[in-house]
Amino acid sequence: MAVLSPALLLSPAVPPAAATSDEEYVKESEVVINKVRNTISLDKNDPNVADAVADLRETSNSWVAKYRREKALLGRASFRDIYSALNAVSGHYISFGPTTPIPSKRRARILEEVDTAEKALQRGR
Repeated sequence: MAVLSPALLLSPAVPPAAATSDEEYVKESEVVINKVRNTISLDKNDPNVADAVADLRETSNSWVAKYRREKALLGRASFRDIYSALNAVSGHYISFGPTTPIPSKRRARILEEVDTAEKALQRGR
């Protein structure tokens, strides 16, 4: 007959939700990254640019509101890079409007940040 230690009985089990939330974070982050890439690559004369920017703003606001409170994610490289890219994109469109193209230097930096974030996500960071 096996005897269980009281410490084992009182220690909390690892909740399976942690793995699910991590998978959810990765999935939602990939969606945000793809929307950033697609939106900033649209031509200013594209009739869908205003709708794409509005959709990106809604998605990015939801992503930031959901994950910035998660202490476990704040130190991740993927979170930092996505957050920085979203700040740059959002700041541009708020200041200059949804039909003003992002300058090439800023676009290159944003794309570099989302590429780095995507690699970090694949590595679990």
